[in-house]
Formats: sequence, structure tokens, C-alpha cells
Amino acid sequence: MTLDQFRQLADTWGGDIERWPAAARGAARLVAATEQGAAVLREASAFDALLAMPPEVAPARAGRVALGVLQRIGAGEAREPWYRRLLQPTSLLPAGSLACSALVGLWLAGTLPYHHSQEAIAAMDAVFDSSAVTLWSPQ
Repeated sequence: MTLDQFRQLADTWGGDIERWPAAARGAARLVAATEQGAAVLREASAFDALLAMPPEVAPARAGRVALGVLQRIGAGEAREPWYRRLLQPTSLLPAGSLACSALVGLWLAGTLPYHHSQEAIAAMDAVFDSSAVTLWSPQ
């Protein structure tokens, strides 16, 4: 096992070799016996200890946050109805795109027969090639 492989395993599995995959433990112990391997394990163990510390939340802060939530609920801050949010400028483009896609889908479902024909292929070509208008096209 190379030192880079050892470092990658330490970054993935942490500083305790017993948590590593069983196939890599033997070779990892040999690398850990070296000075460079021990340094990698110390660094990974320090990071493990940092992640294991529970967050410290003061009771006063937790109380303020809970009170703020209760005040917002009590104030009755209701969201706008869905149809008003739909008409906002930021929502208009996705709503229009969805409506156009649905209309094209319904039109294709009603127009195209279940069997292949020249008319069906021509209708599909007209729909999907309509955005490719050039100066010399016969449209």
C-alpha cells in the first residue's frame, strides 16, 4: 500500500484502522508503523474528534429561537394562494413553459395515429423542426 492510498483510506474511513475495510487493514497497519503513516493517522484522528464533538447550544438561544417560531405561527403569516404565486414574474416563465409543453403533448396525442404513416411523420417533423427557421426555408 502506498502512502497516497493510505491517506485516501484515512480521509474516507477516519483515524481508526479498525473501521477500515478488512482487506486493507493489514497493509494499513504496516504503513501506520512508519512516521509518515502515523502523522496521517494523527491528522485523521484529530478530524474525527472534531466531528464527534456535539454542538453547544445555550438554553437562552434555544428559547429565543422557539419563541420566534411560535410568534410567527401566532401572527398567522399565511402564504399567498398558489394562483397568485404563479402570476409573479419569477414564476411566470416556468408556468408558461409547463403549459405550452402540456398543450403540445395533448395536441400530439390527439393528432398522431397509433400506426406509422407519412402524415404522422410529417406532423412530427413540423413540430420538432419549427424552431429551425432560416431565410431560405419554405416555411
